[in-house]
Amino acid sequence: MTSPKLYLAPLDGLRFFAFLAVFFHHMSDFTVSAVLDKMHNYGWVGVELFFLISSFLFFHLLDAEYVKTGGIGVRNFFVRRFLRIYPLMILFPIAMLVIHGSPDGNGYFRLAGLALFLDNAVAWFKSYNLSIPNTAHLGTLSFEFQVYLLIPFVFLAYRRFGKTVFLGALLTVFVYCFLARMTVYSLGASHPIIWVTPFLRPESVLCGMALYILRPQWHWGFSIAVAVVAGAAFLSLAPPWVSPVASAFSYPLAALMFGGLVDAGLRAPLLATVLSATPLRFLGRISYGLYVYHFAVIAYSVGTATKARGHAIAPATNAGDYWTLWATALMLTIVAATISYFAFEKWVAMYKVRFAAVEGRAA
Repeated sequence: MTSPKLYLAPLDGLRFFAFLAVFFHHMSDFTVSAVLDKMHNYGWVGVELFFLISSFLFFHLLDAEYVKTGGIGVRNFFVRRFLRIYPLMILFPIAMLVIHGSPDGNGYFRLAGLALFLDNAVAWFKSYNLSIPNTAHLGTLSFEFQVYLLIPFVFLAYRRFGKTVFLGALLTVFVYCFLARMTVYSLGASHPIIWVTPFLRPESVLCGMALYILRPQWHWGFSIAVAVVAGAAFLSLAPPWVSPVASAFSYPLAALMFGGLVDAGLRAPLLATVLSATPLRFLGRISYGLYVYHFAVIAYSVGTATKARGHAIAPATNAGDYWTLWATALMLTIVAATISYFAFEKWVAMYKVRFAAVEGRAA
């Protein structure tokens, strides 16, 4: 079932860099370095790259299925996504509860939120999940699965109404969501309400769909230029929860930045070759595990280093402490994700293939 034409190797490389941005974001803020300070404050944007890649790839694979079979299996789509996300997403917080307990006694309540893909809704009222240690970042998986619920029907609308009408509809959705975001912000919504809500910041998801449908014919250099200009504008803004201007424009600029990067990554020969290198492809393949485990590994690395030295380390101000922690935590995260992939996730993925009409993953 695997088709070499369906597997887009550079996307695996980009997945790893999306994770790496999030990893920097969750590391200590190294205030002595302006570059690392930026990477810490803006690394959250790696999640936007994950979202864009996902929506692009779903349309890519659903289109192949539609051409092959004359339709798409909506039920099978949901089964595949459930099998990909749910096992690790639920087993990891259960393990954290068993090991650490719940600091505020609400651990089972938040576990139910994760189990029902509603943790982002719970965050409207209870903020990030601090009730289960090292799982605050998993709310994005609820966001992602809620998007999955719409993807096959949105794809069928594209097939039914055609490219021009569908792109116009995407633009309409963008305008509506933009205005909704600014309305909610103006009403004083506290962070992370906008961040965790799909219809308030759908730009990267919409951009991934649009990028697949457009299939740009312009020179890939133009896409690199768009990525660079949008990236510079994005970095000139404050984080989106700090000001109304940043809330308005950070998300569309991030979508343009990564839309240009994904297009260039697929079509620019040198960039595509670099992103398709075997180590990056492997790291991209295990990126889900990297994302799930890294938060806990960073925390454990800090605790271990503190115990080893007999005093607290200072990664926020000491370059040696920062880079030692960074390298240790990244290496241990890769080890944990690799073990998880071969001991568990790979076997679930092999079962998941039974529900696929086409397969975009290389053997």
